[in-house]
Amino acid sequence: MSSTSRETPSAVVERKPKTIYQLDSPFTNVSWPETSAQNQETILELLCSIISPLGQHRTNHVTPSQGKRSKKRKREEAKKKADPGVEPGDTLSIPSTPEISSHLIVGLHNITRRLESLSQASKPAAITVSQEGAKDHVQQTSNLKLETNDTASALENQESHDVSADIRETPQIPTHIAAIFVPMSTHPAVLHAHLPQLIFTASLAHPSLPSTRLVQLPKGSDARLCDALGLPRVSIIGILEGAPHSNALIDVVRKTVPKIDVPWLKEMREEKYLKVKVNAIKTFTPVVAKEKKSA
Repeated sequence: MSSTSRETPSAVVERKPKTIYQLDSPFTNVSWPETSAQNQETILELLCSIISPLGQHRTNHVTPSQGKRSKKRKREEAKKKADPGVEPGDTLSIPSTPEISSHLIVGLHNITRRLESLSQASKPAAITVSQEGAKDHVQQTSNLKLETNDTASALENQESHDVSADIRETPQIPTHIAAIFVPMSTHPAVLHAHLPQLIFTASLAHPSLPSTRLVQLPKGSDARLCDALGLPRVSIIGILEGAPHSNALIDVVRKTVPKIDVPWLKEMREEKYLKVKVNAIKTFTPVVAKEKKSA
């Protein structure tokens, strides 16, 4: 094979300016609350001091899982041989878990589920039920060719009865989340992009309490949180309202971290027309000179 056959058939001769158009939302973007680095360090110290008893309990009394049931069975058999009077799995000698454990939510999935429950509870029951009733009503009327006034009034009376019944049977609202702590890491931002909007709507479930604060911890703090909790990986932590020994931490958080603001929710209620937002991104594209084919 000749050397000329390995050469590229084309060569870049110049760069041509090009504009790329990108469709964007006309509503105002939501930004994360910011605080100083010194405040972040203070909050991290207070947080670790609160959750460290839970990590000490795990280190001293909980055997790390290796994902194999055989090892667990062998440990229980060894305990039974050492003390025949103790049944396998008996935890009488192990002290109870620290009280803070029932006031912590660890993990992005658990935090998201709790926020979704609070957001659902913040919606007025009458509005939710009336919307569902309206959909059912439309579906029923589409299948009917004729509908008398007596039937329509009966449906309205039944629908209002269902609304009042659902309002009386409203489920208990989950406990308010005082603050959510997210360490700055190399994880993609899309994993946490939903938190500001969800926290804002979840805080409406408890209007008498201060809104939930979203706190960014300094980079590298996830390792300290893992040591404090005795877990191999920690991505996000939430503290419920009224957690023991958390008054100092929550006070600092509420004084130094601003509330979350979601402007587009207010803009949507104004019912004003917003023009389509198109971003024009200027870039360059290579211009390639094609070689002429020989006859």
